[in-house]
Amino acid sequence: MSGSMRWIALILLLSSPGVLAAPTGSTSRKKRKASPPVVRPEPQPAPAPEPPAAAPPRASTRRAPAAAPEQEPTRYALALAGGGFYGGGFNRGPLASAQLTITPPGWGPFSLDVELGWRQARFRRTVPGSGDVVSALHTIPLYALARFSAVKQRHFGLDLRAGLGPQLAVHQLASNFAAPTFRSALGWELLAGAQLLFPLGAFEPFLDARVGLGEAYIPFVTGRATGFQALLGVRYHLP
Repeated sequence: MSGSMRWIALILLLSSPGVLAAPTGSTSRKKRKASPPVVRPEPQPAPAPEPPAAAPPRASTRRAPAAAPEQEPTRYALALAGGGFYGGGFNRGPLASAQLTITPPGWGPFSLDVELGWRQARFRRTVPGSGDVVSALHTIPLYALARFSAVKQRHFGLDLRAGLGPQLAVHQLASNFAAPTFRSALGWELLAGAQLLFPLGAFEPFLDARVGLGEAYIPFVTGRATGFQALLGVRYHLP
């Protein structure tokens, strides 16, 4: 009985799946050669992204500010004139004038005049039994006047002027029977008038009509500018 049991145990042992699956040449199996280590390439850093291309500038729809207009320079004009005056009685005679006109920028039709004048009133009288007596009164006024261009056309213009200033009066008395004498006085004069202009390029002929009011007192002689004054002259506008 024991012998049969041994055989049965041996058969079961041999027929078990663990024995059948076991490799027969496990003891004689040669060791496999170790495969070389796989060298993996190191990861390269990603290139930096390129900046996006700048968009072309858009055409500005705003208009460039207009250039400021150049400021007009100060203008100058010189004038010479001659004529006569009458102030009543013996206050009459020749008259001369030199004028400077200044027009600053931005003054529009207004200007400033500086005028230097000269007038002479002269008369002669005979004294019975003594001889002749000659009296001459020279008046030199200096005005500061405002000028307003009332009319300005291509070949025609009208300027109005008004101002005042001091005047120097010098009186000379000469005779055949006495030594000559000189006396002077300082007074004032107010002037208002108009100029009729005829522009011809840089030159400008004109007619000047005005009225003066003033006095420079000298004992026994009164030099008056009261009355009518008329002149003919020409102006030159400096470039």
